[in-house]
Amino acid sequence: MVALAMNGDEQGMIQYAVHHAKLFNASLTVIHVQDPHAGGMSMMMDAPEKFSEEDISNLLDKCGINDAHSVSILVVESESPSQAIGEAAKDADLLVLGHRQMSTFKSNFMDSVDEGIVNNVTCPVLVVPKTA
Repeated sequence: MVALAMNGDEQGMIQYAVHHAKLFNASLTVIHVQDPHAGGMSMMMDAPEKFSEEDISNLLDKCGINDAHSVSILVVESESPSQAIGEAAKDADLLVLGHRQMSTFKSNFMDSVDEGIVNNVTCPVLVVPKTA
């Protein structure tokens, strides 16, 4: 399983996950956790962008993943990405996550999303650095 935030910086991570799925002749599930307010209007701030299975499929095509029949796509709506991914990955053999390094200042005040996910899954996790 590979978890995508759909930030536009995950191409290398996707290619890494697909390469290893092929290497081990494994199936691959791509998961994206959608914020319940995605795509809606908000008085306080911009709502997060809403992504569909088609958007994820197009991203896979853009990354050169043409054999989409071996890749399943799962879009889950939840306010807690770490809990949703933890639940979805309970039967996974491996979860691939991307990580973008936070500044020292920011890391002193908050955990990263990937750290929360690691704390909620029972399978092994492979963290791949994201490049800007």
